Amino acid sequence: MNSAQSFHINRTRLPEGQTAWVATLMSRVGETLNALTAEERVVYTALWKLMATFGSPITSNHFADLKFSPDRVRQALADIDKTRLLWFDDDLRAVLRCPPFSVLHTPHQVKAFGWERAYAASLIEAPLTLLVYGPNMWLHVQTTCPRSGEVLKFRVMAGDDYTLRLDAPPESEHWVIWMPLPDNPLEDDVYGWLHESRLRIGAFYTQNDLDTQRYYEGGPAGTIYTLEEAVYLSECLLFVYGQALDLR
Repeated sequence: MNSAQSFHINRTRLPEGQTAWVATLMSRVGETLNALTAEERVVYTALWKLMATFGSPITSNHFADLKFSPDRVRQALADIDKTRLLWFDDDLRAVLRCPPFSVLHTPHQVKAFGWERAYAASLIEAPLTLLVYGPNMWLHVQTTCPRSGEVLKFRVMAGDDYTLRLDAPPESEHWVIWMPLPDNPLEDDVYGWLHESRLRIGAFYTQNDLDTQRYYEGGPAGTIYTLEEAVYLSECLLFVYGQALDLR
C-alpha cells in the first residue's frame, strides 16, 4: 500500500481546496520512491547523507563505502535522475541537487546541531532534512523574502511519528508563502510541478511584498499558504519520505 494512503490529511490545516492536491502529491511522491530498485534505493539514501555531510557536488567517487563499482553507481544515479528525484549534471558528472538538499545556493538554509549549514532545495522540503539529522532536535530554517530582502527565521522539530513542531516569531503571522500552482493543479503532472516549480516557492515578509513582486514581475497563478500551513504540507511530505526510505 502506498504510504500516503495510510496518512490522514487534516484539511483544516491546509488552505481551502488544497486537500485533494496535497493527497495526490503525496501519492505521486510515494509511487516514485517505491519504484526504485533495491540498488537505486541504497545509492539514493546514501546520497542524502553525502549531500548533508559535504555540501558540494557529489560524484560516484563519494560512494566508496557502498562497495559498488563507480560504473554501477553512475548507472544508478543516471536511472534515478530520470525519475526527477535528483539533478545530475552531465558536464560536471556530479549531483547538484537531491531534494531536500541542494549544493547550489538557494534562498533557503537549514542548520541542525552538529551539522554544517546546508541549502535546501525548497522551503517546503527544508524540514525533510530532519530524516538525516534525526528526530527530536531543532532544525533552524531561514529564508529570504525575494522582495524586501528580509530574512525570515523559524525552527521545526520532528517527532518519531514524523509530526512537526513549529517555533516561529510573532511576526510570522504576517508571512506569506507563495505556491505557484496552476489553475487546475490536478490536471497536470503533480510531481512534475514540484520538480519544475520548487525554486519559485517563496516566503514573503508581508502580503504587500508578494503583491508588489507579482505586480512588477508577474508569473504563474498560485495559492497563498501561511507558514503553519506550509509546515503542515512539509509534514505530509516528511511522512511519505520517512515511510519509504530508511535514513535513520
